[in-house]
Amino acid sequence: MAVRGRTAVVAVVWAALLAVAAAGAAAAWQQRGVADQWRDRAVARQTERDEALGRVEALQRQLDEVTASLATSEADVAALEQRISELANEKAQAEDTATTVQVQRDAVVDLTQKVATSVTSLDECVTRLLVLQRESVEAFNAAAAGQDVDVEPLNASLRETTGFCDDARAAAAQAAAAAEALPR
Repeated sequence: MAVRGRTAVVAVVWAALLAVAAAGAAAAWQQRGVADQWRDRAVARQTERDEALGRVEALQRQLDEVTASLATSEADVAALEQRISELANEKAQAEDTATTVQVQRDAVVDLTQKVATSVTSLDECVTRLLVLQRESVEAFNAAAAGQDVDVEPLNASLRETTGFCDDARAAAAQAAAAAEALPR
């Protein structure tokens, strides 16, 4: 009767492990896709920032040329002042764009790191679940062979793995929430 009870426990553990492993693997796969998307967005934001900084430098050079021309030609003072004003506005707009892109890039980089961390945790969760599954099968086989099996270590491992996997899923949920919070 004790073997039958233990067999039932092992079967329940086995079923729980399979369900958790499937959920963990699905979540890990989804998080990898999200991480790839956010990495691509980070690269795009970096390129935009670099282009904006290039425009800022080009505008700064133009502003310097206009300022030199102003000193040498008083007849063109009114036209040059207008051009300087336009260039200053363009420079300010380019700097605003560069600042916005940098803030967005930083947010995406932070999100990418969160997603990468959660994917790593979910991968570790799956690994732990597979180890627990293997240990459960070994215990089941030992019990089926008539050997006494102490299931407490399995139960302790199950509790530890469940806690770890719950934390990994919470980290993945936080990364997903952070992704949803980003402006689109």
